[in-house]
Amino acid sequence: MPVLATLALSFLQATPPPADVPLAWKDLVERPERWLGRSVRVVAQYHSRVEAWNPYLTRFGPGQFSAHQLWSDEQLPWVVAEHASPAVRLFTRRGAASEWALAEARAYERFELTLSVRELFLGLPWCEVTEVLPLAESIPEGTVIHAAKALRLIESRAHSLARSELDQALVPGLPLRARNELERLREACRRAGEPAAKGARASR
Repeated sequence: MPVLATLALSFLQATPPPADVPLAWKDLVERPERWLGRSVRVVAQYHSRVEAWNPYLTRFGPGQFSAHQLWSDEQLPWVVAEHASPAVRLFTRRGAASEWALAEARAYERFELTLSVRELFLGLPWCEVTEVLPLAESIPEGTVIHAAKALRLIESRAHSLARSELDQALVPGLPLRARNELERLREACRRAGEPAAKGARASR
């Protein structure tokens, strides 16, 4: 089958996510041609406004658009590599309501964003934000700091101290995936500390 026909068939067969479930950013990136010209919803956590970028051959020049960098909802920002590489770059049209909505956004705030997938370039979807919905659940900076410290302590086998840091990281209002991962780490620290504790009691 010719390449263009294959791409057209793939586009037509694309199955949108259920109306109440946002699309994972990784799914959008893996097969961006499926979503070209369509609107999708994603959840992402704000990192920063991008002051300068290369629009290449796209429409997203700085005269018409602002750019924003965010962590995808699949990323765990307390992991050093993921904190340093927020995966999501999106664009808001200057003067549009979406730009106003993100103008005062602060790092670690979490949003549900409606995107129009305008172009594909360099293997990535280039998307315009058309709607912005702030979310109550987020991974706050304090959680990131305590969880990152816990990971360093785990590497040093200081599991009791790591567990204490994870206790502080587990605050109300965390997204489910983040909470589950922190609880998993805390349970692993508890189990790792059990043999030492039993050995200490046996030696008394």
